[in-house]
Amino acid sequence: MTGLAHRPEAVLLALLVAVVYPLVGLRRFRRIENLPEPLPSRTLLRIYWSLIVSQWLLVTLTAMLFFGAGRSLADIGQSLGPRPAMTIFVGGALLAAFALLAKFTTGQLRTAQLTDLPHRMRKAGKILPQNGEERAWFIAVALTAGVCEEILYRGFLPWFIDAHTGGFRGVGYVVAAVVFGLGHAYQGKDGMVVTAILGLIFGAIAFSVRSLVPGQLLHVAIDLINGIAVGATLARIRLQPDPVVVPAPDIDAPAAPSA
Repeated sequence: MTGLAHRPEAVLLALLVAVVYPLVGLRRFRRIENLPEPLPSRTLLRIYWSLIVSQWLLVTLTAMLFFGAGRSLADIGQSLGPRPAMTIFVGGALLAAFALLAKFTTGQLRTAQLTDLPHRMRKAGKILPQNGEERAWFIAVALTAGVCEEILYRGFLPWFIDAHTGGFRGVGYVVAAVVFGLGHAYQGKDGMVVTAILGLIFGAIAFSVRSLVPGQLLHVAIDLINGIAVGATLARIRLQPDPVVVPAPDIDAPAAPSA
């Protein structure tokens, strides 16, 4: 499949995935940073819709590239891999471990205040759901991101990079993780670092079982649970009344004369 990676359409797709799409996403977020907070539902749902359409479009182009060469997405990991039982076990174990962690973190979020949230969460919070309709659409966003981003950044891009470098197979996962982190620049520097580390973890999972499925399951769970929980926390904080500030007495002021 090395020859396929050198075709002009494969190079163009790699540029779309690694350069154009992250830059478009960053530009989109820069525009909404100046909008009122929380975003109007219509604006937020339009953002969700554009994310869903754009990511599935990139995956469709990826599938067309492989289908046109008589291949399929299974060649970049969209299958249960050579050991389906192991793949299923790993996916279940990852979900169980995340469920335990999520129980702890979501419990903390119930009483968290704005200053308790990391900077990256506060920055990303502007595009997180605040009400029932937004949460329903966000489920589709989380499913899309979990499935599509693993295909693009743990499947296609590592395959493309490895085909062009001819080096150790893990190089593609490392480079793709860096690109994945840069694609989340709207979360600030710490957000990019955390996302790049997650990209390395997802890459290690895909590399170990030769399947994208466990990473897709975990990715969906992380985006869905964390996104809804943090969004609900921010909504709760915004509804809290502003504290009443009582001015401190001026101890240096002269005392009022007694009657």
